[in-house]
Amino acid sequence: MVSRVLSVALLSPYDDLTGRYTALPFTTEPALNRSDYVTERALDGLFTVLGEEERKIRSDPAARTTELLQRVFSS
Repeated sequence: MVSRVLSVALLSPYDDLTGRYTALPFTTEPALNRSDYVTERALDGLFTVLGEEERKIRSDPAARTTELLQRVFSS
């Protein structure tokens, strides 16, 4: 619920600004798909976190807490 309210609070000014911009002569609506942008940024963040966890697991044997991780990363 909070993220929805925050999303609406942030997107309303963007929609207003876009509406004013496209009302100007000889302009077109900016090619920005907000859903695609948000999804892409979320995936970038997810893969960043996954990369950090993998780096930690590879460099610190104590981080290999499960049997599967110990089997995968054993030498």
